[in-house]
Amino acid sequence: MSARLAIVSTYPPRQCGLATFSAHLRGGLLAAGAEDVAVAAMVKRDAPAEQLPETVTVIRDDLEIDYRRAAHLLNHGGYDAVLLQHEFGIFGGQAGVMVNHLLDRLEIPVIATLHTILSDPEPEYRHAMTALLQRIDATVVMARRGGEIIQQVYGADPERIAYIPHGVPAPPPGTPAEWKNRLGLSGRTVVMTFGLLGPGKGIETALQAVALASRGCPDLLYLVVGATHPEVLRREGERYRQGLEAQVAELGIQGHVRFVNRYLDEDELLGFLQAADIYLVPYPGAQQISSGTLTYALAMGKPIISTPFVYAQELLGEGAGLLVPFHDAAAMGRALSALAADAGWRTSLSAAARNRAKGFTWPEVGQSYLDLVGRLQRRAARAQGGALSVRVRQRPGGTREKALPRPRLSHLQRLTDPTGVIQHAVGPIPNLTTGYTSDDNARALLVSVWAARAGEATAQLSETYLAFLAYAQRPDGWFHNAFSYDRNPLAEDRSEDCQARCLWGLAAAATQLGGSSVAWTAAHLFRRGLAPCGSVRTLRGRAGVAVAMAEWLEHRRADGRPDGAPTDDEVRAHLIRAADGLTDAWKQHATRDWAWFEDRLTYDNALLPYALLRAGRILDVPEYRRIGLTALEFLAGATFRDGVFWPIGNDGWYVRGGRRAEFDQQPLEATAMVLACQEAGAVTGDKVWHGMALDAARWFTGRNALGVPLLDPETGGCHDGLNPHGVNRNQGAESTLAWLMAAYGLEQRSALSTAVR
Repeated sequence: MSARLAIVSTYPPRQCGLATFSAHLRGGLLAAGAEDVAVAAMVKRDAPAEQLPETVTVIRDDLEIDYRRAAHLLNHGGYDAVLLQHEFGIFGGQAGVMVNHLLDRLEIPVIATLHTILSDPEPEYRHAMTALLQRIDATVVMARRGGEIIQQVYGADPERIAYIPHGVPAPPPGTPAEWKNRLGLSGRTVVMTFGLLGPGKGIETALQAVALASRGCPDLLYLVVGATHPEVLRREGERYRQGLEAQVAELGIQGHVRFVNRYLDEDELLGFLQAADIYLVPYPGAQQISSGTLTYALAMGKPIISTPFVYAQELLGEGAGLLVPFHDAAAMGRALSALAADAGWRTSLSAAARNRAKGFTWPEVGQSYLDLVGRLQRRAARAQGGALSVRVRQRPGGTREKALPRPRLSHLQRLTDPTGVIQHAVGPIPNLTTGYTSDDNARALLVSVWAARAGEATAQLSETYLAFLAYAQRPDGWFHNAFSYDRNPLAEDRSEDCQARCLWGLAAAATQLGGSSVAWTAAHLFRRGLAPCGSVRTLRGRAGVAVAMAEWLEHRRADGRPDGAPTDDEVRAHLIRAADGLTDAWKQHATRDWAWFEDRLTYDNALLPYALLRAGRILDVPEYRRIGLTALEFLAGATFRDGVFWPIGNDGWYVRGGRRAEFDQQPLEATAMVLACQEAGAVTGDKVWHGMALDAARWFTGRNALGVPLLDPETGGCHDGLNPHGVNRNQGAESTLAWLMAAYGLEQRSALSTAVR
């Protein structure tokens, strides 16, 4: 059948057995008639940027955003099915559970090939495999015993299990003698093991067996072919290989062992296999359910000695090879001695091996996968009344998520008196003793502007908040923040955060509110407030200034600036200065595993990448956009868990290398993440960011760490935070304004995103 498929797996240039398998599977599918086979490659965060042309996206194993992005691309790419190559270690999270971020969002059939099946799993692996099997449409096992295990241990549906063997390439031209001569192995009885080298392969036992066998076979040569596994090399260098070399010296078998320490291309690897007289598989793990190296040796007609792991028992148990007990060097040595001395026995085993491997070529395997895709399509057609089309999969739970509620201004109006918005509340009732802050009145002014753009009547509110900011501004341009209920300023240090928030609200009012008199007032206060901007030094102060300047430049009025307003060049200079300050902090602190502006995540975190993304779009500076996106991806990786936004808690925050605070989660964090993700979607055109913005907004409505809503449907207000035991019942100004900014901000940024695209 003709089909468009996508493989999710490690993939070249990454060097591992699963990557090689996936490259061969792709070739087999194309040889069998697939129309197209794309790849979503699983990579480490430090993977090289260069990928093969068939790789349409990469998934960094520890970043949820990449799984979401891949799902979106595959859903809209016209693919008939996804072929997921499953190995616990290639996906992020405990036992690889981050693969569920992909599976939960895929809307096309998923076939998972299981490369590891544990018959006696630890709890986390049992949970991960059970969750995987619940989310896929069909399972491929490469050993029939594997199908039995996933039924007995994990409760898999037998109707959704297919046996398809591990594929093998065609042997290279040339006889074994010719390859021995070419490789300088003539006159030796060659025993071989190949694969990426690392602990857990049983090479220690094999070396002891070679020491025993070499006593009666002086021409015996054991080839250990393959580079050290990249992950082992990254963790400990060549220490493991050096330990094996020391064992060789201790056993006195230097003349009988040769390490080929490099990653061989396939032609050279098959040449070594052709030259081998015996293939040795000393694996110590009984549960191993597949082995590409064993399958290759079988198809090449090699006499095989192996430990009795599950896959070896199935392939060799009927006379296609020899099985010896685990960790038994003496038994392995005796088998080596006997087989090395008996050429006729080797010939017999060789013929049996070739016969056992019939039907294992990659084109045959590719055809089996295409047949399975066809069966899934026919099953879906029957379920849909005969229409031959792929099934649209439902996410676990099966119900469509409710739309976010429309923002309501009722609680903001309750908190607002003729002076301004009251800072705190007792439950939903304004707490007059807490007075007012410019912070809150600036946010309220911004909300009133955005609400007016959405069709709300907010003129009176806007004028109240604007009057408060006019009262709060000092002659030098700074805004005093805290005031008592009787309007007297309270003692405080200057707040750069407050200054920036006031400028943001004023920029919005000056450029977006109708009425020249009101716009003039906002512009006048904004211009005076620019004077202190050159002395702003804190990260969030700079980020807030950048956002305010971007607000001004993005929405400057088409009918000209109000009298007395600053020039665009003046505003642009402040934007560049603030954005450059953020990029300097980034370059000073960011590393490969901590892509952030400082050595801790504290409050209002997403404001920092939001500021750079917005500055990069307004000024068309690629560096701002690049750093903003990288930082936002890092922050998303730290604050999204299984589609749930889990902001850094204020009760201790998250210092690099330490433990993150889980609670005292603040609405401010969700708002900043909503705005930053929406901006990222506008900058990149990547709709996945808009989905993450919605997920962050749903923190308010109950998709959070405790599953309880912070938004009060009765009052329209928002509770003040999320604690380990529930919500803070008070509904103050900051939390309510945070919800309103998120809700109206979703609408504002969605419109912008459409315009940008």
